[in-house]
This record gives sequence, structure tokens and C-alpha cells, in this order.
Amino acid sequence: MTGAAFTRIREGALRWSTPDPADDWMMVGHLFVRESGVVFVDPPMVPGLLEAARRLGKLEAVLLTEQNHTRAARFIAKRTGVPVYIPESAPEAVEPWEAARVKEIGEPRVYRAGNVLGFRAYKFGEDYALLTDRKELLVGDNARGDDKGNVLIFPEWFDLYTPGPPYPAAEDIPQGFRDKLRSQFKEIVSATGATSLLASHDYDIVGTLQEGARKL
Repeated sequence: MTGAAFTRIREGALRWSTPDPADDWMMVGHLFVRESGVVFVDPPMVPGLLEAARRLGKLEAVLLTEQNHTRAARFIAKRTGVPVYIPESAPEAVEPWEAARVKEIGEPRVYRAGNVLGFRAYKFGEDYALLTDRKELLVGDNARGDDKGNVLIFPEWFDLYTPGPPYPAAEDIPQGFRDKLRSQFKEIVSATGATSLLASHDYDIVGTLQEGARKL
């Protein structure tokens, strides 16, 4: 595969990343190879993506952790005919400049808390967290790891960047919202026994998530 390459997390789980063309951070996608087929999670577009994925198995679906993360979903669905699954979301949680891109997916299938494609979905802020059968927690923008293995909860990671409009300034996000997200994350990690965080931006945290969550 040309461009960004898959990196193996474990048998049957891979990741890849590419710079966001509009913002100062990395977009990360994850891919799971199961008996039923290959599932993409929040997949960013890179050259040769479909060709590389097809070598791993039959393509099954695209799964988004949040409605804003359409990324390569439309391209994959159009080229392959696989369904796209998006979480139920409050209308105000989808950024206005992203709404048209969400609609271009076609007729996505909406999931809620519970089981979806072999993952367990948990409400996490305005978005969802997805748990694999190997205790890996997949999230969109609400949590990610840094290059030192620390867990960062939104909007802490905003401090690492200067995204500017149309994004809100980190200091303008209410403390109550911050505290609620942190509390929800710790509850999900504790209740599920999740050991890894697979984030859709920047760095994953593999094997040390319980410890990382306790430090929040």
C-alpha cells in the first residue's frame, strides 16, 4: 500500500494515520479483521486503502464513533457497497460544516447504546465509545493518548494545538462539561475493564488504560 501503512496493534487489529488536511493533528483509522469480514472504524482516506484492506478479507462495514467522522466513509461505501453505521446523535452535536458530508454517506444505519457489529456501544458525551471483545475502547474526539502514554480528555488536547475557528477555544468550554466527560470516561473504563484506548486522533494507549484512567 502506498502512502500511510497499516500498523499492527495485535492479530486482527490494525491502525493507520494521515495528517488532517485542514487542521494541525493526525487522523487515525482502525481496522478489524474478523470471521465475518473487515470493519473500518473512523477511516481516513489514504492511497491504496481499499486494495490493502481487501487483501485482509471481505469488506463488511464502516463504523463511525461520531457523525462528524465521515472521512473516507462515502468513498468506501460507494466503491464497495458496504453499509455505514453512525451513532445516534443530538442535532447540535454535528458541526454545521460537517452536516452535508454526513448526508453524503447515503442511507447510513444508526446505532445506539448496545451491540453493533460485534462491538459494545456506550454513550460518551455527545458521542459514543465502542468496546471490542479484546477490551479495547474506541473513541472519537472525546479522548486520546499523547506521546508519553497519558490519557487526554476533551478539551485538554486542544492545548496541544491552535485550531482556531470554527472550533471553540478550550478556555470557553464550561468546566462542568469537562468534569462530566472525565467522569463518564473513568466510569466506562472501570465498568468495562478496558485495557487499551484506540483513539481516532494522534496516539493509542495499548495495555495501560486502567492505570491511565486512574490518573485523571
